[in-house]
Amino acid sequence: MNADLIPESPEHAQAVERVLTHAFGPGRFAKTSERVRERGAVFEPTLSRVAIRGDAIVGVCRIWRIEAGAPLYFLGPLGVEPSARSDGLGLALVNSCVEACRTRGGAAIMLVGAESFFRPAGFSVMPKDRVILPGPVDPARVLWQPLRSGGLDRLQGPLKAPR
Repeated sequence: MNADLIPESPEHAQAVERVLTHAFGPGRFAKTSERVRERGAVFEPTLSRVAIRGDAIVGVCRIWRIEAGAPLYFLGPLGVEPSARSDGLGLALVNSCVEACRTRGGAAIMLVGAESFFRPAGFSVMPKDRVILPGPVDPARVLWQPLRSGGLDRLQGPLKAPR
C-alpha cells in the first residue's frame, strides 16, 4: 500500500477535490449518495481518511453522520488516484474509516457500492427497502455492517439528517 492514512483536515480540501474528480468525474454529483449528503448529513473529518504518498494526497474516504430510525454513519465518497489503484489502498482507507467509527462508538455504517469490493471490509447487502435512500439505487449496492452487537437492529426507514 505504501501510503500514510491520516484524518482529513481543511487544508486537504483542494487535493481531495482533485482526487474525487479524477476518480469519478463530474457525474459524481448526480449519484444518490450525493443526495444523502445534501440532505443534512454531517461530515465527520476526524473519522474520514486521506492517503498521502510523499507530499501528495492520492486517496480519500469520507464519513458522514446520518439517521434511519437510529444514528449511523454513511461512507463515501471513496476515491483513489488512478496511478495509486490496484495495491489495496482503497480497501485500506475503508478499513481505517470503519475502525475510526467503531472506536468512536457508532452502531452501524452503510454505503452504496459494489459488494465484491466492500465485502472484505465486513460489508454485506442490506435487506431491500430496510432503509430508504433519497433517489434511485440498485438494492444490491446498498451495503451495511454493524459496528457493535445489535448495531443493525433499529435501522429502518428514510435516511435523514442526524438529530
